[in-house]
Amino acid sequence: MTTLVLLNQCLRLKDNPLLTAATGDVCAVVALNKATFFGQQYGIFRANLARLRQQTALITDLKQRLAQHNIGLVTLFGHTTSELQTLAQQLNARMLIAAEPTATEEYGQFRQLAQTLKITLIDCNSLLAASLRPALATFPDRFTTFRKQLEPLLRVSPPAPDFRLTNKQQWLGVTQAETLSQSWQQLAEFSEQNSVNTAALDLVKHSETASWQRLEQFIWQKQHILHYKDTRNALIGDNYASFFSAPLAVGTLSARSVWQQIEAFEQKVAANDSTYWLKFELLWREFFRWQFRKYQAAWFSAQGIKGTKHFTPPKLNQQNLQRFVQWCQGQTGVPFVDANMRLLNQTGLMSNRGRQNVASYLIHDLALDWRLGAAYFEQRLLDYDVASNWGNWAYIAGYGNSEARPFSLIKQAISYDPEASFVRQLLPELSTKGKTAHRPAAGSILAALNRNWLAELDK
Repeated sequence: MTTLVLLNQCLRLKDNPLLTAATGDVCAVVALNKATFFGQQYGIFRANLARLRQQTALITDLKQRLAQHNIGLVTLFGHTTSELQTLAQQLNARMLIAAEPTATEEYGQFRQLAQTLKITLIDCNSLLAASLRPALATFPDRFTTFRKQLEPLLRVSPPAPDFRLTNKQQWLGVTQAETLSQSWQQLAEFSEQNSVNTAALDLVKHSETASWQRLEQFIWQKQHILHYKDTRNALIGDNYASFFSAPLAVGTLSARSVWQQIEAFEQKVAANDSTYWLKFELLWREFFRWQFRKYQAAWFSAQGIKGTKHFTPPKLNQQNLQRFVQWCQGQTGVPFVDANMRLLNQTGLMSNRGRQNVASYLIHDLALDWRLGAAYFEQRLLDYDVASNWGNWAYIAGYGNSEARPFSLIKQAISYDPEASFVRQLLPELSTKGKTAHRPAAGSILAALNRNWLAELDK
């Protein structure tokens, strides 16, 4: 009897308890859900080609690394539940081991699979797992309350030992895995045909190997972690932030490993506000993971986890549709918004400061449904994480773990891009010098909160 080990959320060898959880005949598998990458929500595709290509490249990278241990990786594409049920029948598998998810649809997939397979879910990607697992019923809805419950001790689960082959496991071989990966071929052919559109992207810069190289550089070699709190509000650059968000989101790096490395640095080199602040950001990520598990589908309601739950899709008249399209394309006429949106469209990433501001603009200036922005971010972000993305959008809108958080965009632009060098870099059509480049174009939509700051651009 074979055990299937589903590696969807754990495309890595380090800190991957899934790889040692089964004995006997074991089959490693990744199942890419077609609806997740080709489906739509509110008329918006859930992923663009860059996200798809990154995911397939990272899966291929893991496949090659497992092959070095003579372990095959069955790669499936289609309807995840059906594909795994078919594979289980082919291998006479009765058990499936997988990472515990946060997304509602993934829990639904496991409930369906549980009708024919014994399912074991292991929380591989949370800081608080096993004995530290919080109770959902009493989990706080405020981040500060959550943080204070953990501090000052801040205990987290330790990473699992590095993977080693043992004689207790007989993994499915490379050749057999290839034979069972027929459904993957149609995806591979599609990706190859459309690869020209993502030729400029480094598709494996978030692989396990590349992520650990980045971690070594940021924390140990260059010690950029020592100034993280001072630089984290920058808008563009190579080292203002850790850039761990993408590998954490796709599962090539574990939060527990990052936490362990930060603590080791604090003990061996130095501890300051910046080293603490990187852990603080990991706690925000953790908070949203458990909030998503607590409220599940409510996060997709028009009023989030507050108010009456209704899931009617956003409705846009022609004028609002045009405004949404302009926001997506970075053509609102507000330079600070447009520059950040064009950066997202070009690179698949945006700074945290940028994300908060463009979200505030869509919600509080354009008065559009916050879920449209969350859906567009889902399509574009290479570090897309369901809990962090939808949780943060609801937070800004006032439908999550906070009251509404409107940002003063002009004030923010002056504070974080005082010479407008960022907006001119992303908007080469601007010729105005100095901070006056932040002046919105005539006819741009601005809430009163932002109009009140326009006079500051002339000082």
